[in-house]
Amino acid sequence: MALLKKKKQEIKEEVAAKAEAEPKVEKKTIAKPAAKKAVAKKKSKRGISKKALTIFVRPLVTEKTAALSDKNVMVFEVARGSNRVEIKNAFNELYGVVPTKVNVLNMRGKRVLFGRVIGKRKDWRKAMITLPKGVNVDIFEGI
Repeated sequence: MALLKKKKQEIKEEVAAKAEAEPKVEKKTIAKPAAKKAVAKKKSKRGISKKALTIFVRPLVTEKTAALSDKNVMVFEVARGSNRVEIKNAFNELYGVVPTKVNVLNMRGKRVLFGRVIGKRKDWRKAMITLPKGVNVDIFEGI
């Protein structure tokens, strides 16, 4: 047993001697940014995320929605997979206004006739966004 301990001791000394003889190379450490809780959104050239641009399909412009705009309610067709929170955040990002309320409705596509063939338009999703009092976002410009 004493021989094994001496051999181990000699091996350790040899390794230490080799380490001292070789030049030390400093490892470069790259500072990592602090971990973020929220996932960073990809920004486009205008500073608006792509997700925010894809959530809103188009504004719904009808007589009924024009009357609702007097009550600070804006109506949009939105992507089928979007939820209230995503719609609220996207609206805030696009227009710089935090909505007070977001109502979402699933609309069925209408049954239509294509000649003798009965068809159906695609289902879609409607969002009614209520704005705070005194805030005006005009989507009816140029109509």
